[in-house]
Amino acid sequence: KSRHDIGSAGKSGEGLGWMFKEFFYPANIIDYVRVVLLIMAVRANTGFDFAFYYSISYLLDILDGPIARVLSQESKLGYYLDMIIDRISTCICLYYATVAVRRDGSCVPPFMVPIVILVLRFCIFSVEILAHGVVVYLSEIRGMHQKTMGHDYLLVRMYLRSKFGLFFGCVSFECFTLAIILGWAPLAVLALPGFVFRALANICRLLSIMFPTEDRTL
Repeated sequence: KSRHDIGSAGKSGEGLGWMFKEFFYPANIIDYVRVVLLIMAVRANTGFDFAFYYSISYLLDILDGPIARVLSQESKLGYYLDMIIDRISTCICLYYATVAVRRDGSCVPPFMVPIVILVLRFCIFSVEILAHGVVVYLSEIRGMHQKTMGHDYLLVRMYLRSKFGLFFGCVSFECFTLAIILGWAPLAVLALPGFVFRALANICRLLSIMFPTEDRTL
């Protein structure tokens, strides 16, 4: 082999070794634990057990980002792991909420059951899959950070520019679906505004990409 071939092979080996090392970053290991917890949640026999495992998985999601930054171990693998697991977990929770709504003794009044099921299913496809998927896809092509997309909408700016707005929207979204699964009507009512806020903000991001224009007041 030539020196060039040997040098290229060495660099390739170093690159593969570094990529392999990323699999064992503490933040990425947390994501693996989240997957295990989600599997346990899906296999749970009661709504309470589902909420227990799901909530632990969700709380761990708060830790992986700060840990990666503190240890200077931010990686592409961690970015995609976090994004994909977030979408899968929320879709699972929304699906189980639609199942809970149809059961006897649901906290949702019978006349509202069809509407709630429609909204939950709409959120699975339009918010979690379509809106987030398009944003991530275009951020990779355009080189833009996904959180900067849709800022021509006031609602999106309120959601993404403020830590409180992001926290309020995300936590309320999860609490609303978990409340339906658990049959806790008071919590569902309290979380409903934040649920709607997050859903509309993400729909606005999708609309901004599809129909770009000047700043809006929505």
